[in-house]
Amino acid sequence: MRARTEKTVQITLMVLTGLLLALVLFLLALTQPRFGTPFANWALGTWGPEGSSVARAHLKFPALTTAVADDVILPDRLEAESVEARFNPFGFLPLVSWVSRLEGADGYIRFDGREGGDEDDETELSDYRAIVDEVALSNIALRLTRPDGQDRVMIEQARGSLRSGALGISATGADSTLDFEGHASNSLSAIKGDLRVTGDNFADLAALAGLAAPDTPPYDVVMGVDIEDALWRFDVRRETRVGDSDIAGPLIVTFGEGTPVVDADLVSETLDADDLGIVFGIPIGTGEGETVSATQKRARQAYDESDRLIPNVVIDFTRLDAIDGSVKYRAATVTDSVFDLTGLELDFEIDGRVVRAPLLQLSFDQGSLDAYATIDGTRSPAVTTAEGDLNDVAFANLALAPYLRGTAKGRFNVTATGDGFRAAADTLDGTLSIWSTDADVLALAVEGAALDIGEALTVLGEEADDRTYAETRCAVAVANMESGVATFDPAVIDTDDSIVLVHGDIDLGTERMKLSIRSDAKDASLGSLIGDVGIGGTLRHPELMPFSAKTVAQIGIASILGSLSGGLAALPFIEPGMAEDAPCGALLARAEAASGKSSPSD
Repeated sequence: MRARTEKTVQITLMVLTGLLLALVLFLLALTQPRFGTPFANWALGTWGPEGSSVARAHLKFPALTTAVADDVILPDRLEAESVEARFNPFGFLPLVSWVSRLEGADGYIRFDGREGGDEDDETELSDYRAIVDEVALSNIALRLTRPDGQDRVMIEQARGSLRSGALGISATGADSTLDFEGHASNSLSAIKGDLRVTGDNFADLAALAGLAAPDTPPYDVVMGVDIEDALWRFDVRRETRVGDSDIAGPLIVTFGEGTPVVDADLVSETLDADDLGIVFGIPIGTGEGETVSATQKRARQAYDESDRLIPNVVIDFTRLDAIDGSVKYRAATVTDSVFDLTGLELDFEIDGRVVRAPLLQLSFDQGSLDAYATIDGTRSPAVTTAEGDLNDVAFANLALAPYLRGTAKGRFNVTATGDGFRAAADTLDGTLSIWSTDADVLALAVEGAALDIGEALTVLGEEADDRTYAETRCAVAVANMESGVATFDPAVIDTDDSIVLVHGDIDLGTERMKLSIRSDAKDASLGSLIGDVGIGGTLRHPELMPFSAKTVAQIGIASILGSLSGGLAALPFIEPGMAEDAPCGALLARAEAASGKSSPSD
């Protein structure tokens, strides 16, 4: 019995030794491409997708558990010019992968980003983790298939472990670069780490992610990332730069059955107004020292080549189909602003193709502009309504220095139809009113409007720091807008010695102006010409027309009287000064009533 047992053991050992030797010989044979290549193709044909193949494959010698392959093809799923896989013979054990490390280079991986993905592909992450642990990729294109086309992200370097969750990625796509270091959960449903993204225009990157964003200047965004199932949290850090502006704060994206919802609360310590301009399609500055994108340069070039002041910008409302939500933005300081802004607050909500801005506050050195607006992009063309108040803003902040000093109040309430700025301007309806009770007007401007040569000459040579101003009793301007034509109703400036009246209209559709300015004197003066000062041309290229037909007639009469007696020639140029004070109380009341507010005090 004992001899039989020993013989059985010997036979078993011989069989095992033979099998081991056969396995070693088989593995040694696979180190030769002439044996390894057909075996690899047989394995791919048996267990891989239909049509899979490899051009060349073999095991490394003496590391017989490492396989090398060239030109690996899994049709419509994966291609790689080179693949190296290190096998683990203990892959049958729990928590051990059959492939301890997989390297791939120069190829692509397709990812189906369409709703539902590949219905036939039921492979779970646990299945991949049982096969592969560590992964290292270089120069691999990630092809994202979408209903509207295919996008590509180039993975420059990617390394990680499907078991430990360690993950590092460097990638490029949509004219952007991405670097991520962090960890992923076992199910890949949760990812945390540090992300840095740089690029030319954030709108391109958002589109790649299936979201929507406005055009931006070049950006360098540093953020913390916390992705868990349908909730993506981003903590934008202070070192982030968009153009020449900093920005920071939390941003949350919630995914569900419908449109993704964004909730953001962002703050800038310093905002360069040029950077915000392109967000709204306004080409402001692209000069030396400015950080600008290709989109900004194209917008500025188009604007410079145009003879119009209002930019030809059309809003693509289809972008809003990709996102809903609300955004709060605050800028503590503002630089490079046309109107010397010192701060900005903006809240807006997106609901379908409707954008509501319950707060738009522009702060100046003195005073503020508070506005509310709604853009209804569900209509075609879109309908915009806006209203707001000007609160004690210095005239200097409204680009009216040195002609006016003091502060202005105002209000506007307008409606426009159109998908672009020019189309909206051409249909503008509503009222704009501005008034002041503490304004001082430059004396030269008053006398010039009156064509009062005598008094104008006395202030013409004044230095900038020693200008003469006339104190006003009131200054009121009301413009009624109908179908894109703004008509002054009129504008009035009342000083101690003159009343300045502005009549006429501005066609915002064509941007042509037809205004007349007349000053009636309250005091007698020598050297006054009869007639109005005309302002014509366009908003971009205004023209001053100081001599009217009445002025020419006045000069002709002076010539006739001069032929009779030299002293009589001066008679047509004497202003008797018969004008009376303007009814400031009524004018101020009408200015506010025109905008739907109660009457002010005089």
